[in-house]
Amino acid sequence: MKAWDEIWKTKEGRSRFLVPDAFVVSLITNFKEEGIRKILDLGFGLGRHAILFAQEDFEVYGIDTSPEGLKCAMEWSKKENLFLHLELGEMSHLSFGHDFFDLILAWNVLYHGTSDFIYQTLREIKRCLRGKGYLLCTLISQRHSKYGWGKEVEEGTFVIEGEIEKSHPHHYFKRDEINQYLAGFQILKCEDKEQQLPGSFHWHILARLDSKWE
Repeated sequence: MKAWDEIWKTKEGRSRFLVPDAFVVSLITNFKEEGIRKILDLGFGLGRHAILFAQEDFEVYGIDTSPEGLKCAMEWSKKENLFLHLELGEMSHLSFGHDFFDLILAWNVLYHGTSDFIYQTLREIKRCLRGKGYLLCTLISQRHSKYGWGKEVEEGTFVIEGEIEKSHPHHYFKRDEINQYLAGFQILKCEDKEQQLPGSFHWHILARLDSKWE
């Protein structure tokens, strides 16, 4: 989306999105032991997690809406001598086949939209995951310092006019909503953690598809 294109164009805007999150890094060994091979980085941004998984010899795919992000990620992967399957597209309509991935990573992306959009995206995630596949994701928390800011467009969903990153809908989650949205998944880890900026609380979630979704 255009907001992220503007953020990625500056060195300052890129600086907070270059280092993989420690929660993701901590699970790499477990994923290898589980035999995970094929991964989708949904909303790959600049490529920090896609690069991480490729360096660890996973087969990595990625989709994002930002041409500027795609350009940066491709340049980064070339510099690292890594091959990534990256493309532009919407997370609510994935171009991949059924049962295609062992793991889908959706880091700081799933909550960007109204409830209908989020549910549609989760249906696509379920369709593209193999049975017992993993979802590793974040959902923005109602403990976030900007919860309640701006215009509420539906319950728990806000738009902050004039703020680049939050000028589109953000749905803020409370804990009991997560089970509702992730119906069909077994939630293995769910921690409400502060990210890089003070007050930036997000739910860090590892979930596993119970059975093939229909």
